[in-house]
Amino acid sequence: MVIRPAVRAGSFYDASPEACRRHVEQLAASAELPADLPGRLYGGLVPHAGWVYSGRLAAMTFKALLAGGGVETFVLLGADHTGDVQTGEVWPDGAWETPLGKALVNEELAAALLAGCKLLRANPAAHAREHSLEVQVPIIQALAPDANIVPIAVPPTGDAVAIGQAVGEILADKPAGRVCVVGSTDLTHHGGHFGHPGGRGEKSEAYARANDRRMLDLIEAMDAQAVVPEAMRHHNACGAGAVAAAVAAAQARGATAGRLLAYTNSYEITHKQYPHELDDTTVGYASVVFV
Repeated sequence: MVIRPAVRAGSFYDASPEACRRHVEQLAASAELPADLPGRLYGGLVPHAGWVYSGRLAAMTFKALLAGGGVETFVLLGADHTGDVQTGEVWPDGAWETPLGKALVNEELAAALLAGCKLLRANPAAHAREHSLEVQVPIIQALAPDANIVPIAVPPTGDAVAIGQAVGEILADKPAGRVCVVGSTDLTHHGGHFGHPGGRGEKSEAYARANDRRMLDLIEAMDAQAVVPEAMRHHNACGAGAVAAAVAAAQARGATAGRLLAYTNSYEITHKQYPHELDDTTVGYASVVFV
């Protein structure tokens, strides 16, 4: 069995099993869902920063998808922060290890996806340094201990939509509640070492919030084709390929809209906890489900 080790435990999330599980439980308990969510959800989007910043929103998406019970596999579509992702890069077998143990890869489904889409290839090396999916796995393990995963990294290129469409079509005969497609992205990165095109401090936060709204409008409208060009122009999704693919996959399975469950950003979180904190960096985070 090929094992991907946890490389971000102790930095992005807790390294000890007890603290990790307790943190997920706290995040899920604080993630209140709207009462009018439909019973059928086709997937979602999660952020991937350190849990202190984005964990509640990531837990919210998974909590919503698990509300109906019975999820067997999460097909996870990740970002590319390393430059190692050239096409749809699949981790095809084995398991991903976290402080909560080993999350098994659904090898049969991974093989079906690889056989059904020429834009996917088996390439575990592309995942070795990428954190956007790793930080989701302990949340899944804590909330759905029997679920398995199929990790796929997606580049921010024109192929992202085709990858998503193919994934959705291959999954068409599988109930949406049994197999969920979840994309991972953060939104605008502004201020600090990212630069200050919209100002500093509260102006930085306002700029990021407005810039994120542009991307969220496309996600809610299920405009998969526009996602990557929008991110290239306005730098409001570091996982634009994952977003485009997740939207396209959900649409291929029958989703008609993206629903924003919650939005926040690092400036808002930091300044609630530390009102006099001088750090004016803003990174946006969203929890989305496809309905």
